Amino acid sequence: MFEYSKLKKFIIVLILPLLLLSSFEDVAAAKKKKTPRRAKTTKYNPSATRAQAIEIIKSNSASVSELAGLEPKVGQNNDWLLKNDGEDLYDPNIIGDYGEDIAELEKEDDITVNIDDFKTLWIQFVTGEFDKTSYGLKKSDLMDKIMEWLGTPYRFGGTSENAIDCSGWTQRIFLEVANIALPRTAREQINVGQKVSRKNLEFGDLVFFHTYSRKFASHVGIYLGDNLFAHASSRFGVTVSSLESQFYKSRFIGGRRLSTTDMRKLALNTSKNEQL
Repeated sequence: MFEYSKLKKFIIVLILPLLLLSSFEDVAAAKKKKTPRRAKTTKYNPSATRAQAIEIIKSNSASVSELAGLEPKVGQNNDWLLKNDGEDLYDPNIIGDYGEDIAELEKEDDITVNIDDFKTLWIQFVTGEFDKTSYGLKKSDLMDKIMEWLGTPYRFGGTSENAIDCSGWTQRIFLEVANIALPRTAREQINVGQKVSRKNLEFGDLVFFHTYSRKFASHVGIYLGDNLFAHASSRFGVTVSSLESQFYKSRFIGGRRLSTTDMRKLALNTSKNEQL
């Protein structure tokens, strides 16, 4: 009987600490569940973050910049870069023309036109009995309007005096001078008028280039004479360049000349013009 009692006490002494330890672990686990872990707070500079975000928008998206009321960095935005040989756009909702590939243009545009010298050259096109184009538009009116636009920044999809792309510019020129509506893009404008070879180009003809894909025209300007043409360049904005430049010479597709019939077909009446 004595031996049994001693054994019983011995077992209790062994088990009791284990039970107490288990109880303590359960309580600790319960407390751990009830007390959520506090998240670490990351310190940052709100002003620096805002400035960085604005720079990213301005440098990479003209369309988003416009929505945000920001002035994009002209010539540096990449929202118009092409893929798959020029057929796909980053933003298909923007209607416009791609202009030139700036990297290739910088390498191959080997003839620079002095704009100041050019401003004195244009007089020869607007004097005497040859003051009209073959389609009846006064050269002086056309040239005066071109001169007004010189220096306007380039922007893919742009159509205003703040920034404009190549086909948007030719469309605005003919709208303002002749009250006619050319199609919006170069690939559409090249279907208007009669074909003209380079050697037969005349003042006021449209000149076209494939600057990204040989499948279609992606750049357009207005021929001035002496191998010079005015256009909205993605590198310089509205400027004057030479067809003898390696870049434009190798990418020239052809010219188009409007006729009096084209002028009548494309003419806008006053009420329609006011709605544009």
